[in-house]
Amino acid sequence: MDLKHLEIFHEICRNKSFSNAAKKLRISQPTVSTHIKSLEENIGLTLFNRKNKTTGNLTEAGEILYQFTRQIFSLMDKAEASLKHYKQGTYGVLSLATAHTFCNWYLPEIIESFKQKYPTVEIVLHTDFTPRTMDLVDSREVQFGITRSASPVFIDKNFKSLLIGSDHAVFVVSPNHRLVQYKNVYVKDIINEAFIAFGNKSNYWEQVLNYFDQIGVHPKVTMELHDIQAVKKMIEINMGISILPLISIQDELKAGTLKVIKVNDFPKMIRYSHLIYKKDLIRTGPTEKFYEFIKETMPYSFPFDNI
Repeated sequence: MDLKHLEIFHEICRNKSFSNAAKKLRISQPTVSTHIKSLEENIGLTLFNRKNKTTGNLTEAGEILYQFTRQIFSLMDKAEASLKHYKQGTYGVLSLATAHTFCNWYLPEIIESFKQKYPTVEIVLHTDFTPRTMDLVDSREVQFGITRSASPVFIDKNFKSLLIGSDHAVFVVSPNHRLVQYKNVYVKDIINEAFIAFGNKSNYWEQVLNYFDQIGVHPKVTMELHDIQAVKKMIEINMGISILPLISIQDELKAGTLKVIKVNDFPKMIRYSHLIYKKDLIRTGPTEKFYEFIKETMPYSFPFDNI
């Protein structure tokens, strides 16, 4: 396959349009079409649905090829950035994907400190749930990922990892909730409460359910929300209770708009954060500096009693 053909194909996919790709590449649209026709003839497969060609509607073969071109051109970008760093010193690009919780309450301070030491390093950041973060690292779209899990040991044959800290998740209620007045709270007191599920498609929610399964009960889920701010607002107006990472409610605890209750017979729920990267990642330039920076400044911890 001709690299120029792949470049044009990749730009069409990225821009969702033959005409936009032509503008981006500063060539004519007929030239774009000619390259794609040559590519399709070369591989013997149709890459775009011709009835809806202008929107960049990919066939299954096109989807497969696009997965590879994303990696190819991502690696080309990284190669160029690494060579630039080699020539200029500390200049370069650091790409990172992280879980929402870590990004909202830990990462800003980490990034600020790192940028103070290495102001010329450009940081590209993505946020998503842990499974998607792992996908981004595995496909080499980013160099590092920060994942959250229930285990202090991260085991995956595709990655190396570094444990960088732990914190707790806690039961959260409105300050006007009846349970606030209880001296001791037990599972029997909360099991019939309206429960708000946070991130029900994430491994966080799986961990919550696993803890309930351990004690043989199931929460009465009345809402499923992916936005943690929405979850907190619903709790504030007493629409239900939830289990949230303790780091995510510090401002609300200080303001008195949320309360933590300790459920005596419920297991302590600990979340671990891991820095992950591909086993064959070449740690040079910004990647090496970021890894060493994280290793030196971590692990962090957020004690359960710090509420």
